[in-house]
Amino acid sequence: MVPEGLDGPPGILQGGLAAGVTAPVARVADTFGAPLTSVEARLHAPTPLASTVRTRVHRAEGVGRYQVELVHDGCLLVSAEVEYAGHDPAPLGLDLLELATVPFPDAVPQQEYPSCFVCGPSPSHPCGLRLHPRPGPAHTIVQPWVAEEVLAGSAVGVVDPVMVAAVLDCPTVWAGMEQLRAAGYLGALLAGFRLQFYRDVPTAEPLRIVARCDGLDGRKLRARAAVVDEDHTVYALASALHIAVTDLP
Repeated sequence: MVPEGLDGPPGILQGGLAAGVTAPVARVADTFGAPLTSVEARLHAPTPLASTVRTRVHRAEGVGRYQVELVHDGCLLVSAEVEYAGHDPAPLGLDLLELATVPFPDAVPQQEYPSCFVCGPSPSHPCGLRLHPRPGPAHTIVQPWVAEEVLAGSAVGVVDPVMVAAVLDCPTVWAGMEQLRAAGYLGALLAGFRLQFYRDVPTAEPLRIVARCDGLDGRKLRARAAVVDEDHTVYALASALHIAVTDLP
C-alpha cells in the first residue's frame, strides 16, 4: 500500500520517491550486500497514493544489477534498473560544485504543489520536509539541508536512499520553473530519473542541495541536482527529465 501524505502533485506519489523506492525492492533480491551504486528509472504513469502496488524484480545483465517494475491494476507505473556494486568515485569538474559555497538565495514558498512532501508549504505528512525553493541566478537552486535522523534508513546516521531521491527531484523542477512559466506551462512531471551515489549521505550534517536547469526543449525539461557540502564533497547526483504540463493530475 502506498502511504498517504507522500504527495508530489496532490494524491500522486512524489516522483523522486516513486523512482527511489525501486532501490529497496531490488535490495530484497540482492545477495551481495554492496552499497547502492545507482538507480535509473522511467516513470510511465503517476503512482496514486493509498493504492496497492505490485512489484516485480529480476536480475539484469551484470553483477549486482536488477530490473524492477511497479504495477497498479495492470498498469506499469515505474520501471528501473538498480545497481548494487558500491560507490563510484565522484566526477571531476562537476559544474554544480560552483554552487557549493555561494550565498543562499532567499526561500520562496511555492503554491503549485502545496502538499508536496518535499517542497510544499503545507504537506499533510508529519515528516514533510518543507524545503522551499531557493532560486538563484542562471536557472539554479541552492538550498541548505540538515537531514534529521527520522530520514535514516537501516543504517544509523545515513539518509535512506529513497529520501535522497526525493530531495533531488523537486529542485530539478524549480531550477527550470522560470522557463516553464515563460513557455506557458503550469509545471512538470518527472518522466526519467538517474541517481548516482558517491558516498553515504549523512544525517545531522550541514549539506546543500544544488540544482541547475540544462534546458527546455519543447515539453522536455532537463535538469541536474546534487547533494554536496561546502568542502566540495559530492554525495549523490541526479539527472532528471520532466515533461511540461499545463494541468496537474
